[in-house]
Amino acid sequence: MNFRFANFEIDLARQEMRRTGAIVHVEPQVFDLLVHLIRNRDRIVSKDELFEAIWQGRIVSEATLSSRISAARRALGDSGNDQTFIRTLHKRGFRFVGDVECDSSAPAANAIETGIALEDPVDETAQLLPAPASLPTSNEPSAAALSFDDVGRDSDQEYLAHGLAAAVASQPLVADRVSDAADDFPMLPADPGAAPAAQTKAAASNGRQITRNLLVTVGAVALVSLTALAAWWWLLLSPSTPYVKDPAAVASEVASSEDRLNAWTPSIVVLPFANLSGDPKRDYLADGITDSLISDLAHALPGVPIVSRDTAFTYKGRGVDAREIGRELEVRYLLEGSVVLDDERVRVNTRLVETKEGSQLWAERFDAELKSILQVQDEIVSRVSRAIGLQVVDIEARRSWRERPDSAELIDLVMRGKAVLNLPSSSATMIEARGLFEQALKVEPGSVDGLAGVATTLVFEFLNGYYETGGDERLGKAERLLNHALAIEPRHLMALKANAALRRAQGRFDDAIDMAKTVIMENPGEPWTYKEIGLSTLYLGNPEQALEWFAKADRIGPRDPGRWTWLDGRGHALVLRGRDEEAIRALVNALDANPMNISPHAFLAAAYALLGRSEEARAALAAYLERRPGARVSTFRTQSPVPLALTSAAYRQLFARVQEGLRKGGMPE
Repeated sequence: MNFRFANFEIDLARQEMRRTGAIVHVEPQVFDLLVHLIRNRDRIVSKDELFEAIWQGRIVSEATLSSRISAARRALGDSGNDQTFIRTLHKRGFRFVGDVECDSSAPAANAIETGIALEDPVDETAQLLPAPASLPTSNEPSAAALSFDDVGRDSDQEYLAHGLAAAVASQPLVADRVSDAADDFPMLPADPGAAPAAQTKAAASNGRQITRNLLVTVGAVALVSLTALAAWWWLLLSPSTPYVKDPAAVASEVASSEDRLNAWTPSIVVLPFANLSGDPKRDYLADGITDSLISDLAHALPGVPIVSRDTAFTYKGRGVDAREIGRELEVRYLLEGSVVLDDERVRVNTRLVETKEGSQLWAERFDAELKSILQVQDEIVSRVSRAIGLQVVDIEARRSWRERPDSAELIDLVMRGKAVLNLPSSSATMIEARGLFEQALKVEPGSVDGLAGVATTLVFEFLNGYYETGGDERLGKAERLLNHALAIEPRHLMALKANAALRRAQGRFDDAIDMAKTVIMENPGEPWTYKEIGLSTLYLGNPEQALEWFAKADRIGPRDPGRWTWLDGRGHALVLRGRDEEAIRALVNALDANPMNISPHAFLAAAYALLGRSEEARAALAAYLERRPGARVSTFRTQSPVPLALTSAAYRQLFARVQEGLRKGGMPE
């Protein structure tokens, strides 16, 4: 049986989902959830039904279900806002609303790759630069568990069955055993040559077989019903005895919960922030910050389950221990905080807690001037979500190295690669990050994180000028990888960010700005995107407007590991505008944030020289020429980060001032 809708196809026999013929990789639980929703698309499917159908009665949190729904939507290019295919009905459940065609025939051809034809991404990148040795991948086979739907359950019988289960040991119903035996019985003979005879015999006895099955089933149901009624009657007549859970069972449940917390999934709950202003009427601000954080963290940490707002707010004002919350919700991290509002400022204190031990991992204070409530709320939320996103990635990467140093699991490799990318950039960090993402692609060739990660390293090796040759090959390879990634997942933030930087490197500044604004729509708390808009705006010849974007990035990420990039951009823009003293302060701060970045040395040399501070200009120029010994005024920045010929005429006119400063500083013509 195949299901077709829009440009998707679900093949039940192969347990595959395809988009325009290309395999879309989804987790088994996500696949099962999609199939269940599609099979029952004519009605609303409750959360309880999904828990039963997908997890077969295992106790899991709502956050786990929410993460699987989100993953299913991402696989379909859907979202919680659009709800094109999977619609949420508040407090009722979910429903699949796409137009579905059913087809029992299997496809004749194998699925093809998504997007444009690509050579092996790992091998082609290795031609540009040797990558570290890859970790061994597991040779163990994987298996998918098939679930069977109970389509004949009656609500009254379900209630009776629950009563019976409380009195007697849980055993499969006789009718279910008969059904299971029928399902497991081989329908085709082992010998293909015997097939015609077997089919003829089956057709001849078909009526008798149906009659026997019907009688057996009716008899089994009657027997079970009588047994259930007797047991239920016995329960009603027995003295009422309170049920006390066996202490050993309680200990087992706690241990099981802790085992789940030790699993890799770094789930998180944002508890309602406390209003410490002394005025209950100001709870709205603390609640608004909590609401927005829950939403923004889902974008800052894609793939990480975030507990829903309704569940999180059940803990408001309760003062529950972090370890207890971790066990109840099966979350690894807890974010809590407080809000203090006075006449002029808003102060938000936050802390991140690891729920297994109840230990504090990180704490920070955020202050903002009180302008408009919404503006302050947006700024605070953006800063907190970005900081938490960076912290969780870093903590999870270190946990992976510590607990699973030899792991070749996709999630471990991707998390480690992202953590390395978050470090101050250098040629070494790009090589290390690319090696991890390439290993991820060996484990899962269609990994969008892997494709976007490799592309990111290639783009920034070009933009940061780490190599004098191979620039066109790097950008071409990056573009193919990003096209592939975005064909699979059009809203993948890492791929969108890299695509914005790629378009800037290609001189397509308006396209780069549009792409960066798309990222902001998905995640307003990403300071990198404001910087990216600032740089493209700068190359269009608008340094004053660029400075506003750099300032926005710095407000959101004052301690961000990528802060050096917008400080560098700010210094660049200030030199163009003739504000040399301010430029020097920005450029010195950029070097403090990332000493491996050599660009500020050249702009410092120009700024010092234009101010007549010759000795400092020569020192800055010497530091630059030590790393770029062949640099000349005539060739400075003609190729990277953006080829000068691709910039606007207005920018080139302003850039003449930088060239003049370099001449005065002593750079050869």
